[in-house]
Amino acid sequence: MTDIQEEAQPLAHEITSDEVKGPETLAEQLRIRRTEIADTHDATFPLVGYEEFGVQVKHRLMTREEVEKIGRRVMNETKERGERNMRILLDMIISSTRGFYLKDDDTQEVNEIRDDRNGGEHVRTWGQFANYLGWNPNGDDDNSRMALSWVFGGNEFMVGQYGILLNRWMNNTGLKVDEEFLGEVL
Repeated sequence: MTDIQEEAQPLAHEITSDEVKGPETLAEQLRIRRTEIADTHDATFPLVGYEEFGVQVKHRLMTREEVEKIGRRVMNETKERGERNMRILLDMIISSTRGFYLKDDDTQEVNEIRDDRNGGEHVRTWGQFANYLGWNPNGDDDNSRMALSWVFGGNEFMVGQYGILLNRWMNNTGLKVDEEFLGEVL
């Protein structure tokens, strides 16, 4: 027969010590939240239409001046309101894009999409992503707006849906847009 010594197990109140406690006052909680909002300059969203493959696009927060510049440029391109709004949305999506990624559902790991046909370069732009998917533009058709539209199969409603996600986040960087808007954790 062997002597078995009982290991001392921590008591419940020892597990929830002061080290684990979060902010206690409302002011502390609000300060932490404000810092989170202020420090958030990038977000990654699932690419509408490609969710089942785990395709994600990283965007950066744009400045008001950048958006105004896009608006002024597009105002000079067209006077038709619907077309103007779509071009502004396309240009905001294009300008804020930082790269394309794949999210593994099992591990939740997010990895850069790399184009093996282009020296393993990280796919960063809509033109690169469209080419990665097989888009072959002909001369004048080689532009970012057309590439983005091609990725979405020419479906402006899909572009709009994606733009809603992006704009919602840009309006409040503290939101978990994929959870709030889609109703699930992606």
